[in-house]
Amino acid sequence: MADIWNGQKLSIRKPLQKPLAEEIHYRLYDRRTRQLLSFNSTNSFASVVEDIARTQREHPNAQIIAVRYDGSA
Repeated sequence: MADIWNGQKLSIRKPLQKPLAEEIHYRLYDRRTRQLLSFNSTNSFASVVEDIARTQREHPNAQIIAVRYDGSA
């Protein structure tokens, strides 16, 4: 089954089953206040998504932005 976005069928792609080859170093900020809310290094995109969701629950009024960096904190 193909995914549909705005009435257009997206190309069929296979999900990656293995971890990313390189680490993702990121920090999560509140866009309005610029307050640092979380940071981590991981090779799992799912971990980034989970951290964003957890941080949003902990800071329900924050407008979370993620910034990727070239190294760990």
